[in-house]
Order: sequence, then C-alpha cells, then structure tokens
Amino acid sequence: MLKLLKYELIHEWRSYGIIYLVFIAACALSPILFKDQILMNQAMVHTSSTMNMLGVISILIITIMTMAIIISTAINIALNYRNSMFKRPGYLTLTLPVTTHQLILSKVLADILWILIAGFVLMLGYTLMVLVAGILVGMNLPSWSDWMQLFSQLHIDLSDLVRVFLSLALIFSGMAEIILYVYMVITLPQTKFTPRHKTAISVTLFFAISIAMGMIRDSFSGPMNRLFHGLSANGIIAVEILITLAVCALFYGVIYFILEKKFEVE
Repeated sequence: MLKLLKYELIHEWRSYGIIYLVFIAACALSPILFKDQILMNQAMVHTSSTMNMLGVISILIITIMTMAIIISTAINIALNYRNSMFKRPGYLTLTLPVTTHQLILSKVLADILWILIAGFVLMLGYTLMVLVAGILVGMNLPSWSDWMQLFSQLHIDLSDLVRVFLSLALIFSGMAEIILYVYMVITLPQTKFTPRHKTAISVTLFFAISIAMGMIRDSFSGPMNRLFHGLSANGIIAVEILITLAVCALFYGVIYFILEKKFEVE
C-alpha cells in the first residue's frame, strides 16, 4: 500500500511540480519587479500609466497561475486515474500483486495529498508575496515573541477541539467523495456495454449524475433541516460526515464492482 502511494506521488509530481514552482517564483518575484510602484503607492505619489499597467499585468499573471493550479489539479486527478487504469499503463497497473482495494485507496490518498499540497502552495505563494512586499516597504514584521504572545491569549476548550476535529474530518471526507465520484464516472463506461466514446459517456454521466444528486439533496432538504434543528453544531457536522461517508461507500462500491466483475480490457 505504501509503495503504491509512493509511486503515485512520484508519478504525479511530473504533472504538478513545474506549475507549483513557477507560481511560487512568480509570487516571490512580483513585489521585487514592481518595487518602485509599491513604494510610490505607499507614499501616495501618482504613478505613470506604464507602471500601473505593469502592476495589473503582475496581478493578472498570478491570478492566471492560481486558476491554473486549481484547474490542473482537478484535470490531473481525472487524467491520471484514467490513464493509469484504462490506457496502456493500465496493463501494468492491473497486473501488480496488489488487491483492487489497495489500488483504489492508494489513488484516493495520493489525490487527497495533492489537493492539500496545492492548497499549501497557494498559501505559501501569497504569503511570500505579502512578506516580500512588506520587507520592501519597511513594514515591521511580527517577531517570534509576538506570535507566542498571540497564541498565549487564545483560549480553546474541549468543544472547540472537537469541532476542529469534526470539521477536518468533514473536509477530508468531502475531498474523498469528490475524488471517488470522478473515479466512478470514469469507471462506469469501462464495460462491454460501452465499447466506444468512453470519454464522452463519462462527461455526460458526470453532469447527469450531478443533476440527479442535486435533485435528491433538494428533496431531502426539508427532513434534514428538521433533523438538524435539534442538534448542536458538532452534531450537525457529525451527521454531515456520516452522510458523506455513506456516499463515498456507494461510489467506492460501484468502482470496485466494475473493476472486479465487469471491467473489460481494451
């Protein structure tokens, strides 16, 4: 299992690594490239249209890079699963001495890790941009003692810790649900009943099932609201986690059944 996870991370690094490095470099360098404009804005000095245009271009580039990270992460989750399972590399993947459960779980865990890494990269890039800009304008950055004093003033009781734990569990289960849903719509056409146009069928299924699930959620919104009415905030989060895990189990079961019973190698 760990070897599979390691392989997935190393393999997918080729898809994510370059764009992450470019984004971090762009965030770190943009304040340096436009140092004069930052200083003039701080001094309330009128800047030339050329400098304003450069600033707009800088913000536009970082925005595009942010969208590229989000979109590329979503696309790579789908493409890496499809290619590693149902294209030429799939012959090797499906002959590995591992179970179907290990294959699915290793891919889900790897994709969750890449989503977390993508979020960390975005936060790191924006933090670097703010820190570099602050250093350039001579902003007094908080010292370690300032941070320690701030943390010492925080008062967290047991209910807050439980809520944080439940919230994290809901986030992770939600990520697993989205990933398994993508896996499921890619896996569903991989049978003898759909010998052609598998990608088009997967895309159609994605939107069709999404609409159906939305309608089901709307139909259950009344009973769910009545159920949540008598629960605490932690209880509501716990129920949402259970519902999300149930949906994950459904998606996982469909994927496992097709891979084990109905999958046809091209």
